[in-house]
Amino acid sequence: VTKKKRRTFIRNISAFSGVMVILPEMVAGNSFSGKPAYKRSLASVTSYPEAQLAANKRIPLGWPAFPVAAKNLSPVYMKFNSMKDISEDFHFRLTAAIDIREELILETFLPESGETIASLDIKYAHPFQPFETPVENKWIPEIIRQGLGLRMIKGTQDAWFFKADSKHTDNLGLQPQLISGTYPGSNVELFKNLYSMNSFSPFGWMGGCVIDALLELSRKGDRKAKKMLEKQLACFLDDSKGIIFENPMTEPVDGRFNSIEDFLPFAAIASLYPEHPSVQMAVDYCLVRMKPDGLIASGDHITTEGCYTVAYPLAQIALIRNDRKLAEIALNQLVHRIHYLSTNEAIFQRNDLGKGTGFKNWGRGITWYLLGMVKTINLIGNSAFADLPQLEPVKTEFVRAMDWVYRFQDENGMWCSFVDRHETLPDTTATSGIAAAIAWGVHSKLLPETDIRKAEKALKNLQNYLTADGFLTHVSQINRGEEALQSNGYRVISQFAMGLMAQLKCKLS
Repeated sequence: VTKKKRRTFIRNISAFSGVMVILPEMVAGNSFSGKPAYKRSLASVTSYPEAQLAANKRIPLGWPAFPVAAKNLSPVYMKFNSMKDISEDFHFRLTAAIDIREELILETFLPESGETIASLDIKYAHPFQPFETPVENKWIPEIIRQGLGLRMIKGTQDAWFFKADSKHTDNLGLQPQLISGTYPGSNVELFKNLYSMNSFSPFGWMGGCVIDALLELSRKGDRKAKKMLEKQLACFLDDSKGIIFENPMTEPVDGRFNSIEDFLPFAAIASLYPEHPSVQMAVDYCLVRMKPDGLIASGDHITTEGCYTVAYPLAQIALIRNDRKLAEIALNQLVHRIHYLSTNEAIFQRNDLGKGTGFKNWGRGITWYLLGMVKTINLIGNSAFADLPQLEPVKTEFVRAMDWVYRFQDENGMWCSFVDRHETLPDTTATSGIAAAIAWGVHSKLLPETDIRKAEKALKNLQNYLTADGFLTHVSQINRGEEALQSNGYRVISQFAMGLMAQLKCKLS
């Protein structure tokens, strides 16, 4: 697969070379019934402050972006086109173009009167992450007439967001906009989103959750999923460098990797392009970091993520290569994590190997533990390597851990951010991921068929958290604010949770 020319093209598009006025457009999304599910009015950014992107950072995919300045520089101004129907609920949406490492508040206002319309509460964002806030309908006529101003009222660093872009029509959900429609949305819109670049996310565990959903769907003959899977992978693969992406600091790491959390997409890459040079690069990176006891970890730091981002893709590569030793290495990653990260009453997301554990019973950490475990079991248990002795104790632990986590599912089918602490509130990531693991466990005959009802109950309630255009809300933010952020009820939109929900839906269909 040749990606070099395409990558060169997109990297040469300037992300901040001046004001790029794009005629705003009204885009309607339709349900299968033919009734409009939502409408969006894309914003043309008419002016923004003279801020420069840090030299060590790169706007992903070369998509055009604009800054919102932190140092009392000029506000951003944007215009929208007229809308005939303002009877529905409205939201204003922006999408982060680079990582944000602090807590920001952005305020929208009417340019002429200065009246405040709404504010966006943004904490520790990742690129491609949408943020939205409700806008009262009474403001819409004046917003159409005057436009909107946007300024930062809390924050110390300039923040960058994607512009509207006439060259791209399959990422409209990530462009600045007013969107109207009824919340919650439908599964129809969820899958439309999944089949577009709206579902795109940074390379690694985040993008991997979406890529894994597309892979599962494509294996069931879903052509739209296969097409989008190939398109998203094409954004990262390069025949000469192997891999091209930005690390969590939005810094280019072309031709190399950032951490062992990068490797989830390789379950799909190895399946579609087993001879691509990036596959051997990934294997080499992991094996160089393998300790004498067989544990692959970052220094003396081990996490549940490795069940999903290391064991599972290594197992997939092992099967494709018919490599028994690599299959054994994959299973060993689970064995070590069972030893270091679980007890009868807890699953810890991390262990600093002698310095203590952390994130006890964190729902997303449990997701990585269970989902990575069951997918690795499914691969190796249905292969020529099913006789490996590590497989049976891993199966036993999966069943034990599932039985334990069931006790924390609430009456609506949800799991909380910390599963045993209901005051931390339901989290759609934990719910989607744990429920997907249940569905896989039933599929693999590790769990009784009646357990599928728990997954179905979760899916039914998850549908209440979809935006009108199919993004999954009520997601615990990525882990940059440590346990305090994960436990305080702050919730966001993020594509990796949508990917987990799609995996659940796929396995239940």
